[in-house]
Amino acid sequence: MVNKINSILFLMALVGMYCFYLFLPPQVVSVGEKRKLAVFPKLTYKSYLNGAWAHSMDDFIDDHFPFRDKFISMADIFHASKGIHFSHQEKIFIGKKRKQVNPNEEDTSRTKIKVKDDFDEAYSGSLLILDGSVYPVGGGNPRMSKYFSAMLNEYASKLSGRVRVFSVVAPLSSAFIPVLKYRKYNNQNKATLLAIKNSLANGAIFCDVFNELDKHGNEKMYFSTDHHWNATGAYYAYVAFCRGAGIPPVELNKMEKKIKYNFLGSLYQLTRDPSVKANPDTLVYYVPMVTTTAVRFNENNFENPIKASVFSHKSSGGNTYLTFLGGDAPLMKITTSVKNGKKAVVVKNSMGNAFAVYLISHYEEIYVVDFRYSNHNLIDLIEKNKINDLIFALGMYGAMSNGTINMMRHLAVNNGVPKYMPPALESDTNKILIPVIDTLKID
Repeated sequence: MVNKINSILFLMALVGMYCFYLFLPPQVVSVGEKRKLAVFPKLTYKSYLNGAWAHSMDDFIDDHFPFRDKFISMADIFHASKGIHFSHQEKIFIGKKRKQVNPNEEDTSRTKIKVKDDFDEAYSGSLLILDGSVYPVGGGNPRMSKYFSAMLNEYASKLSGRVRVFSVVAPLSSAFIPVLKYRKYNNQNKATLLAIKNSLANGAIFCDVFNELDKHGNEKMYFSTDHHWNATGAYYAYVAFCRGAGIPPVELNKMEKKIKYNFLGSLYQLTRDPSVKANPDTLVYYVPMVTTTAVRFNENNFENPIKASVFSHKSSGGNTYLTFLGGDAPLMKITTSVKNGKKAVVVKNSMGNAFAVYLISHYEEIYVVDFRYSNHNLIDLIEKNKINDLIFALGMYGAMSNGTINMMRHLAVNNGVPKYMPPALESDTNKILIPVIDTLKID
């Protein structure tokens, strides 16, 4: 009798679980994880025999078991209990080293760019969590600065007398950790960026982004939960650029102010720390009073442009940083109502997105080139469109890697055919990879 009851209860549990998955509308996207969840697999004779259906069903169950979000939160709390803890609610998170990718090997598991921006500089190392905010532990390397400057010098020589070349490199948020014992990172960031200045030649113009931000060190200029600067930090970089370019910056009070709440970005995704989750970011951003139209192009040519926007006002949640330019694209062209005949190219990684939007007040046309994805020929783009200013606006990580420096150098000789495998834009911060490319000189 007992066995029969147990059998009936077991059968009821199986049927109940099946009904739960079959009739309960599944969650499509995990906002916290910034990814699409597995869908219920279609059962076919072939998929059943080759085991694909069973594998897909396992993925579906993993993504949709009851109270999954609660269990994930509990796991975050458990992992947060590990590590080295200090006073002041401080702890150190140790990031895992990422594997390098062979640029000559095809990786069919990677998807096309979906303008999802994440910790794209492939940071691996220590992160400081301080009172719910996350900071990288470090400040660049002055010895690497000369390699970035050498690349800019090559462009300045090639374009001498026709196009101004600017360095607009952002410091890391570690420069502004609000605790005195971490002041060394402020000095390290400063030394790294000044080393770029001291190595520039051929008329390349250095914009002192660090000095401008440092004057406002008591303000919130970087996100707490994401590796990017916010609109305030990007604005001070824009002020530094305007000073270098000899143009007056537009004051913030002459722009339209907008606000978004509850942003948990890339550094929360990486650390999954409860104290970080408890302190989501607020994005206050500013829209210049300029009319714009924009289009995106794919990585290889100028065919079939896709309509785009300078500001993506509907971006929210973990994708809040996509507010600026709608995220990353190989090439974006912005046309403005500023009819002054001036044109600029911005070569950037994701840090440049929040900066580039301020430039619409000063140029009739702006071409935004993401050096990680574009196979367009930068010199041809500049010459055919009669560009006035070439602006390298990127985060420090991009200026500190031979691989990324050579991606920028390679733009000068591109012919629409990929010479390397670009890093895939993925939702999972642990899967971002940057290849290393052989040095290539600009003729």
